[in-house]
Amino acid sequence: MRMRDYQERIYDALVTKKTWGGSNVVVRFENGVSKVTYYWTTIAVVDHEAKTAKLDNGGFENAATTARINAVKEFCKDYGYTY
Repeated sequence: MRMRDYQERIYDALVTKKTWGGSNVVVRFENGVSKVTYYWTTIAVVDHEAKTAKLDNGGFENAATTARINAVKEFCKDYGYTY
């Protein structure tokens, strides 16, 4: 799967408020909150009721982690969430 495919799937999971998992990333929706986990590290917590997101690269400063966080930022921008 290409990196852009992961970004699109993360974005879609946030929009639909559904749980989705790939080989190394999981978006889990529960109780109005989506958590994006990359290699067992939570890199984003999106509160859909408060329309906020908390982002943390977990110490991974690489293109893949940045791309996944950028998918969350793009969702926040498009839907009026703050981060």
